Amino acid sequence: MKRPVRLLIQIIAAALMVFGALEIGLEIVHHQVQVHDHANPIHTNIWRYIIGALLFAFGIVLFLGSNSLADQLTDDYDDEDDLPPGNPEE
Repeated sequence: MKRPVRLLIQIIAAALMVFGALEIGLEIVHHQVQVHDHANPIHTNIWRYIIGALLFAFGIVLFLGSNSLADQLTDDYDDEDDLPPGNPEE
């Protein structure tokens, strides 16, 4: 059960990284459109950059820690080395 949980955590982490990158990328494009159209004043929302960077960073941390988190969330034994003593599968 560890592998499916780890995979689900990695999918969520990848989605967070994609959403963070999209948030930053779309704000950069929005800024470039304003510059191209000579909009006065040019509005740049710094909070979108911060939110995008936080989402991306949290996705990286979650992806790197997915193995440990899956171990903590499940109590299955995937490997024979991790079997408790007295198990009939030994």
